[in-house]
Parts: sequence; structure tokens; C-alpha cells
Amino acid sequence: MVFASRLRAGKFAVALEITPPQRPLPEVLIRRARLLGERAHAINVIQRPDRQPSVDACGTLIGAGIEPVWHLVTRGRSRSAIAAEIATANASGIRQVLCIRGDHAGGDTSETPTLREAITMVAAAIPGGLIGATLNQYAADREAALRNLVPKLRAGASYVQTQPVFDVPHALGVVGAVLERAPDTKVVAMAMPLLSLEVAERIERRLGVTLPAAALRRIAAGGDAPWELFRETLAALADSREIAGVALMTFDMDPGAEVGERIGSCLPD
Repeated sequence: MVFASRLRAGKFAVALEITPPQRPLPEVLIRRARLLGERAHAINVIQRPDRQPSVDACGTLIGAGIEPVWHLVTRGRSRSAIAAEIATANASGIRQVLCIRGDHAGGDTSETPTLREAITMVAAAIPGGLIGATLNQYAADREAALRNLVPKLRAGASYVQTQPVFDVPHALGVVGAVLERAPDTKVVAMAMPLLSLEVAERIERRLGVTLPAAALRRIAAGGDAPWELFRETLAALADSREIAGVALMTFDMDPGAEVGERIGSCLPD
């Protein structure tokens, strides 16, 4: 597990987040996973109800020699269903799991485990695996978010993945508070290039945040300016002591090879 090994060794790790196709289409899935080539140490596979299940897509990637991170979603699901999916993941050779609530519709029941419980289940079924939890650095109540996170780390999560970072100092402030409580935790910051104001506005609505005015001005300038902003964000994250790696995402579901080359050129050496 290159991604896990780099995190544990203190080497900057890079993951690429992709969306699987609606039905099993290995050539499409693998093309998306290879957007960054060898620059990506792992592929985060999103779980969405209208897409190929993340666990199935991860199995396909393993068969193609590509290292995946399975997104285990708990919202609206039972312990037995989650246990069965964990068993499938284990049998498929999946050893890296990001445990999340998920944003699809569906209400919880008395049989829906908490994320802490789901992490405990994964840790028991996949010993030695890399387990992650998520952190919303934009949460209105930072202390509540931290109180919610710490039990997940104690249950077996060894790394935390943030929401997309557009304000590095703000993100580092929240991450610093995490590390005060759990110093051994590895933090992976999400990052994405915003190449137009339209995309920036849609991301603001999705996350419920307001991007820094200086960033919006550079995005509005177009041309190379948004890419330079993205490059500077990645450099600042890589240079910080708090961030162990990045998870890169794109706004477009199926970006072209030229986007992958441009993203790769922005990554720190």
C-alpha cells in the first residue's frame, strides 16, 4: 500500500478522487483512475447511489494493479449490510477504507451504526488496514466537530481527510486543533482546481462556504491564474508540518488527459 506507507513514513502522499460510472465499465473506471498516472499513490472511489458501488469498483482497480481507497457509507444502512460489504471488501483485497456518512437520501434506523462503530468493524475485519475518517473544517461549531472526530480516531482511524481546502491558513488552524488532541493522526487535505467563477460559486453552495475574495479575483482572471492559485495551495499544504498528503478532485466527472497533465504539473516534487 504505497499511499499508506507514505503516510506512515512521513512522506507526502497523493490520492486522486474519482466517480465510478453508472454501471460496470472497467475501461471508463480505469481511465479515470489513471488520470494522474504514477503521480497518484491511491485512488479514492466515491460512493453514490446512482453509480457502480465503490466496493465493486475498488475490486476492479485492484485487478488492474491500481491501489484504491474504498468509501464506506453508513447513512441509512444496517449493521448487517455494512458487515457483509466489509467482508466483500476484505475478500477483494481492499486494505484502505474511508468511512463516511454519505450525502445520499435515506434515514437512519436503530440498526444503523455510528461511524465510530463502523470504524471498529473495519478495524476488526481488516487488521493492519488504513482507515480514515473525515473532517469538515468549515463546521460552524469547531469544538463539536472535534469532539465528534476523536472517538473515531480512538476506534481505529489513523488518518483524517478534510473538505476541499481553499483557505490554507484557516484549514491549518483547524487541523492544528486536531493534532493537539491526537498527535499521531495523519491529515490528508482535499484540494481541487477551480477554473471559473461559475464552478467556484457552485462549490460555495455545495459546501456552504464563502471563498476568500482574493481567490475569487484570481479565478475570475482566467487563463493561468486559477492554475497558479491551485499550485500555490498545493505547495502551501505540502510545506506545512500539519498536512501529510492531499486528495485531489476535479469538478468534471471525466476530465481529459490535458487536465491530468496540468494537475500533475502543479504537484510539488
